[in-house]
Amino acid sequence: MEFMKTNIKIKMGICISCLFILFASCSKERTDEKATAYASLDEFYLNNAPEEQSFLIDSIAGDTIIGKEGTIIGDVPKTIFMYKSNFQDITYPFELRLIEAYSMKDMILSRLPNVAQNNILKSAGELKVTAWKSNNELALKENCGLLMWAPAATPDNSMDVFYGFTAGTTSDWNNDVTLTDYLFTQDTVTKIGVLGKGYGMKIAKLGWLSVCKLNTFTSTSGITFTAVGTNTNFIDIFIVFNNLHSYIKVNNLTASNLPVGEPVTVFAIAKDTDASMYYFKQDYTISTTSIIIDLAMQKSTEAEVLTLMGSL
Repeated sequence: MEFMKTNIKIKMGICISCLFILFASCSKERTDEKATAYASLDEFYLNNAPEEQSFLIDSIAGDTIIGKEGTIIGDVPKTIFMYKSNFQDITYPFELRLIEAYSMKDMILSRLPNVAQNNILKSAGELKVTAWKSNNELALKENCGLLMWAPAATPDNSMDVFYGFTAGTTSDWNNDVTLTDYLFTQDTVTKIGVLGKGYGMKIAKLGWLSVCKLNTFTSTSGITFTAVGTNTNFIDIFIVFNNLHSYIKVNNLTASNLPVGEPVTVFAIAKDTDASMYYFKQDYTISTTSIIIDLAMQKSTEAEVLTLMGSL
């Protein structure tokens, strides 16, 4: 009988020890998760941003430029350009630079969400065109425009040209160029129309531009996000609107004015202080009731994060 009591005590001791180890392990996992310290993603964006292509213009006939993603800039004469600093004429040769961001991945990496006056845009992509002479920035002269063509699988004749600020310092696009850093008070230049499998357009200002459509929605809702760790403000959260080929970036873990019924993909990325990458990716449909999403960030690699971004 004494033996049985001793045996029971030993077994109970083993069980209690196992439970202690189990709970200690769970507690450690939660502590480790909470201890994840996130860091800035600036270097990630810098290293993976879409390529800036450079073209030398040295012909009086005007050159035609074709970008790697199919953008065409036609007939580029020096007579439409001037020095941005003093409005003086230029001479050949000069340089034209182009960034093409048609895919969701490249638009996200360009860090310019598809938003105008708090409204979500339908987007066909983003472009940046700048001109330079001996490292001096050039601008288009008043009433002069640059002819361009942007490819699109299914062009929409209701799209418009939206301009961003030259340096890409704002996430707010505008189809009125005079409300950006335009040098003049009136726009007599901007035009756009469907031309084959793409958009033919004439632009009034260099810098960032996008072929977009302003949407209005009758019913909207919101999403609140939660995240574990420190410096969670360094987690970049994107809501991708799958039917609009556009995205917004979430600020302060809260998104509002989201169109009810729209299918979206929530995609979040982060990097910790040890340079390890993390991600969260999940599909949702915006409902009439606001929802709360817990960002269960998965440890990953930069290569995998870029692959996932390419699937959006």
